[in-house]
Amino acid sequence: MCHSALAWAAALLTLGCAARSGWERTEARACRPADPPRICVRAEPDRALVVRAGGTALVPGECAASPRRRGGPLRVTAEDGRTGAIDSRWLRTRRGATTRITATPAAKPKVLARDRCTGQVETDMPEE
Repeated sequence: MCHSALAWAAALLTLGCAARSGWERTEARACRPADPPRICVRAEPDRALVVRAGGTALVPGECAASPRRRGGPLRVTAEDGRTGAIDSRWLRTRRGATTRITATPAAKPKVLARDRCTGQVETDMPEE
């Protein structure tokens, strides 16, 4: 009985997580409701910030998309290049949504917004 409860708990934890690796940078300025989760990094004022999530490193103005459509918790680490501060936390990602993140002055990752994908071109994405 105990073993089956442990197996169920392990299965739920495994199924409920976003992809932990394989995230890739994307320059797509639009996403659809069925698309995989995306994260985008912003820093205001602009600063030397590096955010690592899903096996990729991003700087302000860059976005990454999950290799799988499923959302869930994603470990995000931020490093402030000026102060050397590093911190991390789990952030929730959703299928068909863009999670916009930044970091506090102490390099703690922080969610700015979660925007649903509509298929429309996003106006606040950086121009290339």
